Amino acid sequence: MAQQDPHPGLAATQPPSSPQPIDDVVELGEGDVLLPDFVTHSAGGLFVNTALMGDATQMRRFVDRVFAGAYFTGLDYTAFFRLLYPREPEGVQVGVPEKGLVRIADGIRSFAPERRELYKNVKSADGGARIEYVFEPAKIERVVEMPIYGSEDENGQPVITGYEKQIRYEPTTLDADEFVAAMWQKEVRSGIDIAAVRAAIASGRVERVDIARRIDPVAGADATVQEKTEALHRDDSPSILANGRVDLRQFKNRFPQVNAGTCLLQKLPRRFGVLGFNTDGTTLEPAVPRDFELEDMAGVGTRVERTAKGEFLLAARDGFLNIDTKSHQISITEKIINREGVSLRTTGNLSLAGDQYEEHGEVQERRVVEGKHMSFHADVFGSIVSNGGRVHLLANLAGGTIKNAFGVVQIDQRASRAVIEARDGEVQIGQAEGVTIVAGSVKIDRAVACDIIAEEVEIDDATACTIAARRIRLARAGARRDVETLLTVCTPDFAGLDKRQLELAKEIGELKQQMKARQEQLDARLAAPEIRNYLAADQRIRSGTLKLTPAQEAQWRQAAQKLARPLLEIHGLQKDIEALKPKLAEQDEQLAALNAEREQAGADIRCDVGQITGDVAVQAMAIVPGTPVFSGIEVADIKQKLRDPRAARQRLFQGDSGSFSWAWKKPAQN
Repeated sequence: MAQQDPHPGLAATQPPSSPQPIDDVVELGEGDVLLPDFVTHSAGGLFVNTALMGDATQMRRFVDRVFAGAYFTGLDYTAFFRLLYPREPEGVQVGVPEKGLVRIADGIRSFAPERRELYKNVKSADGGARIEYVFEPAKIERVVEMPIYGSEDENGQPVITGYEKQIRYEPTTLDADEFVAAMWQKEVRSGIDIAAVRAAIASGRVERVDIARRIDPVAGADATVQEKTEALHRDDSPSILANGRVDLRQFKNRFPQVNAGTCLLQKLPRRFGVLGFNTDGTTLEPAVPRDFELEDMAGVGTRVERTAKGEFLLAARDGFLNIDTKSHQISITEKIINREGVSLRTTGNLSLAGDQYEEHGEVQERRVVEGKHMSFHADVFGSIVSNGGRVHLLANLAGGTIKNAFGVVQIDQRASRAVIEARDGEVQIGQAEGVTIVAGSVKIDRAVACDIIAEEVEIDDATACTIAARRIRLARAGARRDVETLLTVCTPDFAGLDKRQLELAKEIGELKQQMKARQEQLDARLAAPEIRNYLAADQRIRSGTLKLTPAQEAQWRQAAQKLARPLLEIHGLQKDIEALKPKLAEQDEQLAALNAEREQAGADIRCDVGQITGDVAVQAMAIVPGTPVFSGIEVADIKQKLRDPRAARQRLFQGDSGSFSWAWKKPAQN
């Protein structure tokens, strides 16, 4: 039979009038029960004053005394049970359901021993989770005196000579109130299904009934947080390109940003569970809910604020939102921090808005990360593109590519089967194998089968590498599997420079000849007596030292008209000479710049190999001064270009032991 909830919402029952104690002591035959101060007995029944009771332990002690030899009549089991075993949340002081007078019964009556014997033992089932009782018709034992008859009297009636005692069993009915008291003595004190008990007694049938069940505790709830902004969520929908097409390889907003003062989270306090009880009345405590301090979630750039409305986590500055899934810390940082790796499933291709990016997961093949200053703590198999920042791999580069035209590429561990382009930048690698590198400067601890083009190359140990640079320094070099290390020292090719110098010198000579010819013509015109006299008089007239009369002014105008043509020729020659001067100055500057370039070209060009441990070849190849080494060469063509036997190159060294040191010397100018 289903168990009824022993804790329905029940208000305290108030008697029709204020109860007054009938007695402080209730007569129970063999003993008396002293009512405690929180229990009163009146015409309206038996009441418990919860305001005076204190905790439920006092009620249970009172019931222990009552059930030792009595029971409650007219018991309100629901109210009675709630006073005995209030189900408060775990961790909260056990109290009582109401404050005031609670009616629990009509009164208290003595529990006769012969009646107590009617209630048999119980059976525990399911490990004590439920209690079974077998109900059957009850008979009570009665002792009666039966007369003993002797001979008949004078009237013929039998004469009673005495009495003998006989035991008889009379049918009776169990009582639910007595049942509760009897079960208490049998350690069944909690979770009694009083409705099932009453129904079984009323039926009068023999049946096995679950009279009590364990009341399991109700679990509480751990402290948690509630999101207060949509900024905590990334937008992983596909990116929309400028032409309106969808790019499934890139997410729309993988790394959200927030402003200072944004409310991120609110802490929801833990909620304690509800106590349970075994059938013997012992307490079953729920697990204690977990709690945490909101400060434990407050990372860099956040702060905790406590108000009357609760505890909140706020952004303390503008920046990128970073959630550490292991420590559960939330940070607002200037750099983007990602811990999930870069793949089609997690992030897609990344085009980063911030200058700083830190990746703790792998970058998978065919995935592209574009940014500026970037660091990678796990292996990179995809492509990294930087716009002049610093790319730092703390792990390995395997089969991927890195492009950083003007910045630094640093790989702490190993690079293999990769391509690195930093044509005006710097590349630093721990170990490299099968890597193609185009850079401004290259530093490698150990390189095997690498193709390298740079302005300057420095390697501790190079094996079977192809290297072209203006400055090469190798601590050790050797071959592997019959593949030599080939070093190409790029020297300046002065042919074009010398040709340009000759052309400029010729142009300067022609300009000087033109200026000389015009100057000679000018000098001849100025040497004529009439021109010399006219110019001298003109200077005196303009300065005011010579004053002309009206007659002399007429003669002066006639003289000017007569000399107009030669004066015009003189002005034209002067103008031509002035026009040639800046052209000559410009050509002189260009020639000086070419001479300076020639002087500076080839400075510090050298090749040094400290120890040769296998086949090493060194050759010199002339390139245009002032241009990058192999400028414009495609990465895929580097090996073929450097090892092309048809190219005109000067062999400097070929050997498998010893050392090599060579410095370029400037040839004499023709």
